[in-house]
Amino acid sequence: MARYRKLLALEITHEYLRDTVIPGLRYVPTADCAELMEQEGLLWRALPSGVELWQEQREVASATEWQLGLDVYSSDPSLRFYTAWPQQAYLDVSAGQQDAARVLRLAAQPAPAEARGPVLWLDLACGLIEGADVDAAAASVRPWQVALRARQIHWKYFFSGGLAGKPLSIIDLDASDSEPGIRFAPSPLAATANGTAYLSASPLPMQSIPRQRLQLREAGTAGKVLIRRLPNASVDKLGKEQGPNGQSMIVAEIYVHQ
Repeated sequence: MARYRKLLALEITHEYLRDTVIPGLRYVPTADCAELMEQEGLLWRALPSGVELWQEQREVASATEWQLGLDVYSSDPSLRFYTAWPQQAYLDVSAGQQDAARVLRLAAQPAPAEARGPVLWLDLACGLIEGADVDAAAASVRPWQVALRARQIHWKYFFSGGLAGKPLSIIDLDASDSEPGIRFAPSPLAATANGTAYLSASPLPMQSIPRQRLQLREAGTAGKVLIRRLPNASVDKLGKEQGPNGQSMIVAEIYVHQ
């Protein structure tokens, strides 16, 4: 029975998920990668947190460097949207990381949007470290991380009912003298004839559980609190807005009726 040793591990994290590992990913070697793996006695082992590269222990020495390609599939159809494309993904390289194989290059690029197709391509160059204690290194392998960034989108609040007739001010409770926080300005594009709308001055990185703490107050010196915590945006409700230069942009919409 063949014996295998673990060489290295990979995982993909996402800012949208607060920089945690993306669940529901499936890693499939490309045709060229599968052929090379057969020659070199390599295999990928899938884990809930990522994927590991293992090698069959053989008497014949293997190549010193491998070029490996992986197609990455996702069970989340929204992953394409809330990821900032195009981008070069970076490794989270920790000083003194001891692996049996050294990562020479790891690039992540978006795959074309196709039905049932991969969302991501991984291009990996790695090789065995000469003189490395493979068994000792395998016992302490830590994952190399590909850190994907979240797409940034403007937030847009729509107010209707009694709120629409009042002068409103959206306050970022986390703002300070050194950090001005999130600011909103009136938008001419409201959902209804009697409604009002406010658009964030800058785009914000989308997150599965947003951290923003926004409060609605009546504009003016008194600043009466109307809603202590406004609901945060999500990727489930999206619309379009005309930017200051006339360009069309996607916005995350939040509807508040009171």
